[in-house]
Amino acid sequence: MLLCEPNTNIYTLHLDNENVEMKHPICFGKVYDRWLISKCGKVWGKKYNRLLKGGHSKNGKTKRLLFIKHTITVNEADWWGDGSGSLHHRGDHWEREIKEHKMIIDTWAPLYDNPPEGIVWEEWKIVRDMPSVFNHISKTVIIDHIDDNPANNHLDNLRRTTSWDNQATRKAKGI
Repeated sequence: MLLCEPNTNIYTLHLDNENVEMKHPICFGKVYDRWLISKCGKVWGKKYNRLLKGGHSKNGKTKRLLFIKHTITVNEADWWGDGSGSLHHRGDHWEREIKEHKMIIDTWAPLYDNPPEGIVWEEWKIVRDMPSVFNHISKTVIIDHIDDNPANNHLDNLRRTTSWDNQATRKAKGI
């Protein structure tokens, strides 16, 4: 059963004998209204009224899971605004893949209100309203899985950081 909270954009879905809060995901800076996503990584497809399983991307040599991804499907050729969608082979819609952890953190902890790790809030309040700085940071920041498990896409396990800090953390952990 899907219930909508009055005066909010939060939905409640009853899954596995518990109520799960869900929202329309933010995908590439836009609200994608065909899905709902929870803080713990459940993606609900509204069209088929069921949970969606994402595809897995693995390292070719080690077969280690790199990330879980989903494919966004739209009818507009440039819904993303950057010409990055690809025309589906049937020619009637456009597609682009998005990583599940990016959808979760962008939906439940938007960058504008949640600075990357290492940036002081007082400084962030100043630079986040400078479009060139904000755009640069939004394009260069990466999302790290704190427990190093790419299958654990719970919001509490995700953090935004720089690739420099992420590499130092991974090196210290011996990864």
